[in-house]
Amino acid sequence: MDTDKQFNPVSSHPGLGATRHWLTVQAHELVENQQVIQVDSEASIEEACDTLIKHSIQSVPLYDSQSQTYVGMFDLHDLASYILSKRASSSISTPSPPPSSKGHHRQPSSPLVMRSETSSPMFRAVARKNSVGERVGRVSDMSHVNPFYSVLPETTVAQIASVFAKGTHRVAVMESERTIRGILSQTRIVRYFFEHCVPQHTPNHTDAAPMISESEDRLLDRSLRSLGLVTRDVIVAKPTTPVIQALSLLEQNHVSSLALVNDAGCILGNLSIADVKYLARDKALVNATCMELVQAVRFIQGMHDGKDRAAVFSVRPEATLRYALSKLVATGAHRVWITEPGSVNHSAVNLPLANMEATAPESALDALPARPKGRRASVSSGSSQTVPIAPPHYAGAFDDTVCGLVSLTDIVRLLIENAPAPAADPEYNYASMD
Repeated sequence: MDTDKQFNPVSSHPGLGATRHWLTVQAHELVENQQVIQVDSEASIEEACDTLIKHSIQSVPLYDSQSQTYVGMFDLHDLASYILSKRASSSISTPSPPPSSKGHHRQPSSPLVMRSETSSPMFRAVARKNSVGERVGRVSDMSHVNPFYSVLPETTVAQIASVFAKGTHRVAVMESERTIRGILSQTRIVRYFFEHCVPQHTPNHTDAAPMISESEDRLLDRSLRSLGLVTRDVIVAKPTTPVIQALSLLEQNHVSSLALVNDAGCILGNLSIADVKYLARDKALVNATCMELVQAVRFIQGMHDGKDRAAVFSVRPEATLRYALSKLVATGAHRVWITEPGSVNHSAVNLPLANMEATAPESALDALPARPKGRRASVSSGSSQTVPIAPPHYAGAFDDTVCGLVSLTDIVRLLIENAPAPAADPEYNYASMD
């Protein structure tokens, strides 16, 4: 850890008041007046996923009304693990993704190998049964990716960030054993650091004394390449990769996102663990390809809030960490891909570019271009209102090759590694609920 011996806390900072380094801020200060969303442990998986979708969150604490205590956390990785376990327990065999190789994009060797299987009546029956009526409490921490971590209100950001740097995405700040004061996430800490500690050099505003050290300020001006974030060892999938196989990639590699690339390695889209919650709402999406799921999710989101969403957020290897951080905060994304110019490849991939008026489909999949040879899934009927639907577009939308990734975990890890004293207390005992 970089101990900047000449670092001295500033005497004041707009909006903070206290004389202290940002890592000494306490957890309760970052969750003040937060509305805690929770789900009863007896609720169904569908109900829990509806809560995640409604509040645009990726995990939720589970509350046992009988014992009046929290019994765990329901995370989207748990949902992915549950779907995969149901798949494994069925009589249908799923080809496992090949082992990764260093120095190359990692992806299934045959992305279409499961197409005939996942289109069979037997698989559709299994898919419909996957989560109907299953209690969400039974799948809590099934993935072991984001367990329920609880901390005291006076726990410092330094202590929590040390946990986040190892991949944990959020902790529960407890008021008492039976009351959660708030959920503190990687996103909240990174946004706080950016808004309160990163110098904002604009014509109308200049922070002369941000609450960071010189070593941290120098870190922000280093390129992503110099920080070792540019690597060919990136986990990717193809747009035609079946969703089930993509879930396996996410869980086996303990990652929360896959870049969707064509045969030339050019990035075309992004499949996030955040998209998985829609599988509980529309079971037909279990049979879809990665690009079909991404398009369906964007369609549903667009109907909800009327907003367009970028297919991919990316930066260049020469970009600074400061720039990547600002892009993460501005977009609200959990990661940005690092890309560099690649060869032009116009693959036949469906990417929405324009809107047209049409009748609302029966399911999200019905809003998408028809699959080859007329294959198509259907679910329960929807409304008949007129909504905008994106028509198919067959062209390569991007010519950049993915060569790395900057995630919120990377940001927190780099900040902790380059932080001056006070450092995170290695003796702190985090209370993890099994």
